[in-house]
Amino acid sequence: MHEYFAHKKPLIARELRSLLESRAGPLGRINLWGPDLVSRFLSFCLKGKMIRGGLLLLGWEMHAHRHAGTSPRRRREAAGGRAAPRHVVQAAAAIEILHSSLLIHDDIMDNDRLRRGDRTIFAQYEQAGRRAHAADPTSFGRSMGTCAGDAGYFLACESLARLGIDAERKASLLTLVSRELTYVAVAQMQDLAFAASHRVPSRDEVLALYLYKTARYSFSLPLMAGALIAGATAADQRRLGELGERLGVIFQVRDDEMGIFGTERQTGKPVGSDIREGKKTLLYLELLRRARGPQRRTLMALFGKPDLTMAESRKVGEAIEKIGARATMKELAEGLAEEARRIISSLPIPAEHARILNEICDGSLRRKR
Repeated sequence: MHEYFAHKKPLIARELRSLLESRAGPLGRINLWGPDLVSRFLSFCLKGKMIRGGLLLLGWEMHAHRHAGTSPRRRREAAGGRAAPRHVVQAAAAIEILHSSLLIHDDIMDNDRLRRGDRTIFAQYEQAGRRAHAADPTSFGRSMGTCAGDAGYFLACESLARLGIDAERKASLLTLVSRELTYVAVAQMQDLAFAASHRVPSRDEVLALYLYKTARYSFSLPLMAGALIAGATAADQRRLGELGERLGVIFQVRDDEMGIFGTERQTGKPVGSDIREGKKTLLYLELLRRARGPQRRTLMALFGKPDLTMAESRKVGEAIEKIGARATMKELAEGLAEEARRIISSLPIPAEHARILNEICDGSLRRKR
C-alpha cells in the first residue's frame, strides 16, 4: 500500500467510526439487529486498506489548490495540509462504506467465506444462524448478508446527501456515484453470466467487465468525486476518469494473477477461488488460446469445479506460467501503465501529486496484496 493511503487511513477510519456509531442508537430503537449490523459493518470496514477513500482525498487535494481562494487556511488545506475539510473526509468515508457493501454482496454471490483475513459478513450471520438453531443457517446467512450490504448503500447515500457543499455540486456528486454503482451492478450480472455459461467471451467483453465492475468504481469514481467536490472542471474530471480506467484494469489484472499465484495471507481470501467459480478472466482466455489437445481438455475441466483441490489449483498456475499466459498479462499491465503515465503528465496538478500518482501506478504493477 502506498504511504499516501497509509497516512490517510486513520483520518478516514475516525470518520467511519463516527458515522457508523452515530447510527447505532437510531437503528437500535428499531430492533437489536441494528446495533449488531453497525458493529459488524464497522469491523469489516476498518480491516480494509481504504484505498478508494484515499483516492477521493487525493482527487480533492490535486484540484483544491486551483479553487482555494485567498484564505490562508484553505490554501494550507489545498496544499496537502494535515487535514482536509470535514465534508471531504465524510465523502471518503461514504465511498468506503459503498465499497464494503459491494464486497459483502460479492462474497455472497461468489460463496467466499473469507475476506480481509476473517469470516465474510454472510458467513458471520450463517454462524449466528447455527447458534440460534435456524432451520436453514446458510439461507439465513445469505439473506442477512444481503440486508447488511443494502443497509450500507443507504447509509453511504444518506451521508453524501448531508455533505456541507452547495446543492448543485452535491447533486452532481450523487449522480456520479449512482451512475457508477449502476455500472458495477450490470457488470456483476455479466460476470455471473460468464461463469454460468460454457460460451467463451471475447477479450473485449472481459476488458469491458474489468472496466465497469472494478476499474471505474475503484479508481475513476473516487478520483472524479474528490475533484468534483474541489470544483474541478468537467474536462479535468473526465481525464481523471480515463486515468482511473487504466489504473483499475492494472489492479484487476494483478488481482487475477494473485488469486492464482498468491497466498491466502496476501489476498485475504481463498486462493484458486476464481478457478473454482469458473471466472472468465483474461488469464483464462489466454490459457484457452494457447493450450492444445489433452492439456487443454484437462485444464478446462478444472475451471468451475466446485471441489477443486489446492494441488489442482497449483496445476493450473504451473500451466499458466509455462505456457506464457502470465507473461502476456504482464505486458498488458505494463502497456496500460505507460498510458497512465502519459495521462498523469497531462494533468494540471502539482508536481507532488503527479509523483504520488506515478508511484501508485508503479506500485499497482508490483503489488503483492
